[in-house]
Amino acid sequence: MLEHFSYCPTLYARAGEINALSQLPAETKKRIFPLIVARPWPNANRLQMTWDKVIDAIGPGRFALDLDQSKKNSTSKKAASREFDNLFDLSDGFSAYYEQVANIDQAIPVLRLHGGDLIQVAEQIKHIESIDRGAVLRLEHGNVRDPISVANRALEKLEDVSIFIDVGWSRHLLERELWASDIIAAVARERPEVELVISGSSFPEVFTSLGRRGENLIEERTLYNSLTRRHNSAVLIYGDWGSTRPPTASAPMVPVPRIDLPSRGSWISFRRDGGLNVPETYADIARRALRDPAWPADVDIWGTKTITWTAQGEPGAISSPQAASAARINIHLHRQAFHDEGGAIQDTDEPFTDDF
Repeated sequence: MLEHFSYCPTLYARAGEINALSQLPAETKKRIFPLIVARPWPNANRLQMTWDKVIDAIGPGRFALDLDQSKKNSTSKKAASREFDNLFDLSDGFSAYYEQVANIDQAIPVLRLHGGDLIQVAEQIKHIESIDRGAVLRLEHGNVRDPISVANRALEKLEDVSIFIDVGWSRHLLERELWASDIIAAVARERPEVELVISGSSFPEVFTSLGRRGENLIEERTLYNSLTRRHNSAVLIYGDWGSTRPPTASAPMVPVPRIDLPSRGSWISFRRDGGLNVPETYADIARRALRDPAWPADVDIWGTKTITWTAQGEPGAISSPQAASAARINIHLHRQAFHDEGGAIQDTDEPFTDDF
């Protein structure tokens, strides 16, 4: 299922991630297989808006369709929330979820877990076989009781299945290497041909110690490299969360303006030094980024163009943390998709659109 993809990011269906995905060059999209964690689109009355946004962003490519547990049982009165909650209904092996997947031509089903366990396996298998596109099993650190047992049960019943081993979010991902390694060893011992995506996120939650310029290593890549050395006979594919963190229910703090520049192995952050009381603008920060030795002059895509437009005061400039995040995610997705080639590409696609 994933043999033609070099990168499998997990992306929440939030405006920043979806906009960043939509603006990728066509050649980059061909290299990635995203796992989309769906949720109702902001302020949308119907859930169909989520599917429209995702399909428009991905184009003809395939993707795995998961559901955002944090958005279940929302207090919203909109029909979109009721439609979304219905996808979690356990009846007849999650038939509502699988019916929705069947209605989206590019979507690959993700096996449904409940209470950290794989349930109604026979019924789910019937739906998966009816859809006939294969399946994905996502094993999330902290959200699955016995990942090896769950993996074995899925592999006993399914031939065409790929597994996302998701170590979750942490600033110390390498501490979870053994958890992922045990799963890889168990799967490879029984089914060495099964594709295993190693995913997770180490994107920082605070930047106060960075000053005007700071750098954070992409621990996801370090973890992946270590696991490939440990398990050189397993079929491992690189994945991450596209340089994002998990959703939070708490009210966000007012962030200090910052522009992040992803490289192949780190995130370089240019931050307004001195906090909110310094008059430096996004344009000032962007000009610092363009002058930096790390600026990727050979990567000419929407994310780098957006930073350039910001430095030059042109339309499409960054004016909010959300816009800055979308530019970062776009560059990160591209650079990881072309990681082994260095990431150089000139974008010759259709004109860019502003989706904020």
